[in-house]
Amino acid sequence: MNTERLGSDTLLLDLWATEPLGFVGGQYLILDSRMVLPSGKAVKRAYSLLTSDEEQHRFQLAVKRIPDGLRSAFVHGLTAGTDISFSGPWGKFVPREETSGRTLILATDTGITAVLGLVRATRFAPLLPQAVLIWLRASAEYFLPEELVKNQIPAACGEVRIAVIPEVGHQDRIPQARAILRELQLRGDLGQTFIAGDGAVNQVLFDDLVIAGVPVGKDQVESFFNMPKKSA
Repeated sequence: MNTERLGSDTLLLDLWATEPLGFVGGQYLILDSRMVLPSGKAVKRAYSLLTSDEEQHRFQLAVKRIPDGLRSAFVHGLTAGTDISFSGPWGKFVPREETSGRTLILATDTGITAVLGLVRATRFAPLLPQAVLIWLRASAEYFLPEELVKNQIPAACGEVRIAVIPEVGHQDRIPQARAILRELQLRGDLGQTFIAGDGAVNQVLFDDLVIAGVPVGKDQVESFFNMPKKSA
């Protein structure tokens, strides 16, 4: 394992597995910190795979340090050469086989990690020319450098837009995200949509897409925080 610091609060992990992972781009692993809470619960955390699924032994994860977060503090304390335990791959945030048409991929905040894995999936390649990838975050310095993100996105991707929106919880955050979605819908029909990141934004955009008749399922929405409440 190698590590690289990206700014003050992001760590990029470069990892090697002893056996092929068998993952599809858009999936995640669950890292085990080997720590146990007083309640007896193991301290684990899910992190999306950034890398293309063409390579199944070597892969990358990006971890943002969360204040007072045991899981991210554990990861940020790792050093080169350390062995780590994980399970997976997990998740259904993956390209559907035999689909076509214009595809919107919209990430807020740390959701960009799931999106990068998704668009680098082997089975996503035929969709790239008609794909629109949007990353919205609270500042240009947030999480991953813009240049790194752009370099990870396949050159065949039809359109890439990276923009700043109000911070998490701000009253204007959701309205601005909805306005961006409406603008894209006015430009033509969407064949499918993937949304990842802020759960509060995700839920509203998902509802807007369903009302508009855009094909979107729960598996195509990945919430990293502000998890929507499960219905009874």
